[in-house]
Amino acid sequence: MITIRQVEQSDVDLLSALQKEAFQPLWEKYHDSHNPYLRGPQDITSRLDSPLFHYYCILKNNELVGGILYANSDTASKEYYLQRLFIAPQHQHQGLARMAILLCEKEFEKAQIFTVDFPEDLDKNRRCYISAGFRDTGIREEIGSGIVLARFEKLMR
Repeated sequence: MITIRQVEQSDVDLLSALQKEAFQPLWEKYHDSHNPYLRGPQDITSRLDSPLFHYYCILKNNELVGGILYANSDTASKEYYLQRLFIAPQHQHQGLARMAILLCEKEFEKAQIFTVDFPEDLDKNRRCYISAGFRDTGIREEIGSGIVLARFEKLMR
């Protein structure tokens, strides 16, 4: 069973280790200075008390297996940016990310739009977001290191 809950300070070290493990292959592929692989526990802690960030633990049978982070530009905003989503490698390819996205969306009752961007050459990410109801906007942005981000969005009714 997949559940989510807000990140607590006691989760930070384990969540940081899972983040590092999950993002290491992307670091090795792109060597992008913005990769979460390069960030430590303080990066997570700095977001916990901000009303602009919403950080959740992803649990499988009550075991912490990943994290999902949403951001919005202000507390009145009805647009949420899915900033980070990661699952420990041994738990990937089981649909957990899609389920976590859908669970998180229920937490934002007033949301009208969700956006996400990711390297356009990552087919598994594309499949995940499409399966969660996102659509390709056609917008692409080159951010350096040879990475081109594809922007997807999901409109809520």
